[in-house]
Amino acid sequence: MLFESAHLRVTCEYGTATLWLAFPGDPVNALDAPRLAELDSALGAVERSLFVHTLVVRSAKPFGFCAGLHPDVARVTDRATFAGRGQRVLARIGALPFATVAFIDGPCLGAGFELALACDHRLCVSAPHTLLGFPGRFACFGGSNRLRKRLGKRAGAFIESGRTVSGREARDLGLVDRAFCTRRAKIELRTFLDERERRPYAPDRVPDETGFAHERRAFAQVAAESLSARARAPQDADTLLARGFITPLEAEQMRARAAAPTPAPAAEPEPALCRAA
Repeated sequence: MLFESAHLRVTCEYGTATLWLAFPGDPVNALDAPRLAELDSALGAVERSLFVHTLVVRSAKPFGFCAGLHPDVARVTDRATFAGRGQRVLARIGALPFATVAFIDGPCLGAGFELALACDHRLCVSAPHTLLGFPGRFACFGGSNRLRKRLGKRAGAFIESGRTVSGREARDLGLVDRAFCTRRAKIELRTFLDERERRPYAPDRVPDETGFAHERRAFAQVAAESLSARARAPQDADTLLARGFITPLEAEQMRARAAAPTPAPAAEPEPALCRAA
């Protein structure tokens, strides 16, 4: 164990370190200031290790990578500073002297998608619960810059549209390296890591913070009420299930409640008429 905290842990086996996102108490992983600090400390432990040649970032929760910002971020007063902190932490991932891989299984949205984009490679489980994109219609941790390197001039329109894509759509767009079914997930990850080990390389690290200042300014202008509304999970069962906020059983219960007819209010008894004496 290279690192362990309340929300993160880093294990290492045969030179491959795995950074596990395990945020307790929440249905999905989400980022806030304390968790960014823990992520920064975990990356420091990885940097100091002399045996690591690959870092895999993945979720310890079943069917969930990172769904974006935690709703508590709506109460942050200095948004520009918060965004700058996130940019520095994710830039630290991009500056590691070895290959980094994001293993995506479940919702990968907003800041969570920015975390995946900060890695050199992205492997994606193509399943109904896996969605990638910026449903909040903003990037704050350097995601616009990294997405531009993948989509070119279409990056801005993609973010502003709030569009989310499936794993195979993300692969076709060039957002992920590989997409595969759940049954082959472990095999595909092991095969990819073996390929990297047989053909080791030193990643070309060129610092590029183009657009970072614009992101900080734009994020600072987002009203607290607007951010809170964007951070809250949608209320329809299908979307909640797809993004990993509820289980299939909870989705069925929500659908059943929605389909149940609303009982008509009981009629009030008519007052008895007074009879003349």
